[in-house]
Amino acid sequence: MKSQLPSLLISIPKGIIDLGWGHPSPRLHPNEVLKTAAEQVLSKDSTSLQYGAVQGFGPLLESLSSFLAKDDSYNNCLVTPGHLFLTNGASQAIDLASTLFAMNGDTVFVEDPTYYLISSIFRDHHMNIIGVPTDHLGLNVDALETMLSDNSIENPKLLYTIPAFQNPTGAVMPSCRRKRLIELAQNYGFLILADEVYQLLYYGSPPPKPLAGFDTSESGCVLSIGSFSKILAPGLRLGWIHAHPNLIERFKTAGMAISGGGLSHFSSTLVQETLSSGLLRDNIENLKDTYSTRIDAMASSLLNYPGEFDYYRPDGGFFFWLTLKEEINTSDLIKYASKHGVLYRPGMEFSPSNSFTNSLRLSFTLYESCNLSEALKRLHISIQTYRHLSS
Repeated sequence: MKSQLPSLLISIPKGIIDLGWGHPSPRLHPNEVLKTAAEQVLSKDSTSLQYGAVQGFGPLLESLSSFLAKDDSYNNCLVTPGHLFLTNGASQAIDLASTLFAMNGDTVFVEDPTYYLISSIFRDHHMNIIGVPTDHLGLNVDALETMLSDNSIENPKLLYTIPAFQNPTGAVMPSCRRKRLIELAQNYGFLILADEVYQLLYYGSPPPKPLAGFDTSESGCVLSIGSFSKILAPGLRLGWIHAHPNLIERFKTAGMAISGGGLSHFSSTLVQETLSSGLLRDNIENLKDTYSTRIDAMASSLLNYPGEFDYYRPDGGFFFWLTLKEEINTSDLIKYASKHGVLYRPGMEFSPSNSFTNSLRLSFTLYESCNLSEALKRLHISIQTYRHLSS
């Protein structure tokens, strides 16, 4: 009997181009790469099928530290195996960090706008979520400092930021802001959760090194969180935390890790094969080439509608953030867009303050370039329909 339960996170109706999902298109899944890796792993011994080491699969920790240190986006950043902890992806890393470093009722600061699902994790931990203003350079540290010095606002236990190719805006936080942010973390005693899953996906000049690379504090105040979901395959459910060894030790003593052993151990052995064979680097370069082409296609198509959107062309990551030049609520607009065969994420979904009502996020990763052009054409028609029916 055919199962009635879904097999994937997304289900897109026929005839709809849904640019709301930040997922890779099916042809970008490295099937042959992972097939080769699995054959190599399973032909050796049963190590991959045992419980793994608490910190993560040792050979992968060693290979990953070397791999990251050599990437231009890490800019000679200090990364040793002792600075890394393997996780079940970025979301699990943030959830575990919330368990280990915060308690019910604590406050967490997040960027406004920010990743639209992150609040769900913090709400599960019964935390008080407060938004911090952003601009075209990411987190506004001047605004943050003002908030921290305001006695009417509870100081945070955690601060969540996306420093490189921010989701949804694509902003890149410059080095000067990163340094000031870390100074504030040290002065006010909060831990920075830096969601840096797009760090390796730059399509021009690399971003500044990860926030953990700027952390010179004695015991560490930054968790830089990476993921193989964006650079290999999301179904592997594998990522990493890069932090001061003192912070890594706390993860190694987590009850969940001690009880269950290394997180995603089998996936770790597969990824180790892709690293040692050079296939991971090849895959990343293929993704960068493909996504660069799609950015070109979307940017070129946007030029056809000069009177409708304000936006910055992203230099990395997965997304375009568009702001309509007239006050159209994109949460209302979406029902018209759906009728014309296109979907997106309304801006208000990304805002803890329910702002950005006339903004929207488009992903260029799930579809080919021709589909992206068609999607923007449909979005333009949707806006015209909205104007006509609302006038």
